[in-house]
Amino acid sequence: MKKTFAALALAAVLLPVAGAQAAVISFSNSIGMTETDWSEALRFSKFNTKLGALNAITFDLNGLVSGAGFAENRGSSAANVTLTLSSTMTLTRPDGSTLGVANPVFNQVYRLARYDRVVDYGGTSGIHTGTIEASSAASFLSSSASDIALFSGNGFIELGLSALGTSFAQGPGNVITGFDTLASGAVQVTYDYTPFAEIPEPATLATMLAGFGLMGAVRRRKAKRA
Repeated sequence: MKKTFAALALAAVLLPVAGAQAAVISFSNSIGMTETDWSEALRFSKFNTKLGALNAITFDLNGLVSGAGFAENRGSSAANVTLTLSSTMTLTRPDGSTLGVANPVFNQVYRLARYDRVVDYGGTSGIHTGTIEASSAASFLSSSASDIALFSGNGFIELGLSALGTSFAQGPGNVITGFDTLASGAVQVTYDYTPFAEIPEPATLATMLAGFGLMGAVRRRKAKRA
């Protein structure tokens, strides 16, 4: 009988553990629109291990490239010119290893007439795109023991975010081209964890055990009467 009571008490204590549900908590940081090439450090709160057991970490990177492209056809015949505004944005751990890459790209073909004898990126032989932009997103999930350890504990962790301008043009050799390239980036770090179960307070546990004891006494009385 004592063993039965002990088993019931243990089950009562462990019951909240079985009912624990997964939870998430997120932290965000960003870099505003800045001329490429740039490299910055973004600070995020580490996972507080008092909350529970960390299962996995999701890294969401959203990149935006903005700027303008311009071209002038100096040839004696019309030409097609492709202007590609782009940036390669890379999120890294503190040791420099890559977590994720986003590559926002704007691409368009322009038909330019033969040279009008004026290099103004306008008229019939030139083009200035005005402000153009494109976005790209990347997501990376990690459940590796090394990342779990790296992102757990007190305080903060700094991740690197860089934006490399990778804009380029395609066309005949007698075309002048150029770009103004800027980029911004936003990062969200999400911790997926299992909360620690709430252990009953000593008074609550004592009440539970007393209840089990009363149940046992009632059973013993019934047994004697039988």
